[in-house]
Amino acid sequence: MTISFNYKTVKRPDGTEVKTPSIPILLNGSERFETVALLDSGADISAIPRGVAEILGLDLSGEKTPAFGIGGKVDSVESTVNLTVEKGHEKYSFKIPVKVILGQYDFPILLGRAGFFDKFVISFDQSQEKVFLKRTTARA
Repeated sequence: MTISFNYKTVKRPDGTEVKTPSIPILLNGSERFETVALLDSGADISAIPRGVAEILGLDLSGEKTPAFGIGGKVDSVESTVNLTVEKGHEKYSFKIPVKVILGQYDFPILLGRAGFFDKFVISFDQSQEKVFLKRTTARA
C-alpha cells in the first residue's frame, strides 16, 4: 500500500517560506518525540540534532566522527533510533541508523538513504507538492 503526504511549509532563517518533502514521524527512546522530518535523497544516513538525541535518551558516548554536508564538516556520533511513520491504516516502525550532530546547529531532522529510503519506494511529485511512500518487501 502507498501512503502520501503533502509537502510541508517550512520557515527559513531569513524569514522566507518554502514547501519541502517533509513527513510527520514519531521517534521513540526514553521519551517520545513527534516531529516533521525532511526526506533527503542526498544524505547517506539520517541526521538528528544533539538536543533531540538528548530528549530521546540516545547513547552519545560513542566515538566522534566527522559528518559532511552542505554546511561543511561537523562532529557527530553514530547511534540508532526507533522511528514510526503512520497515516490512516498504514503504520511502519523500525530502527534506523542516525548521525547525531554535536554542537548547537539548527536544522530539521533529515531522513537519509541508509535505513529509511531502502525500506520504501519513494516518489516525489514536485508539481503536486506530494511525496509517496510504498513499503518494499524484504530482500532475500
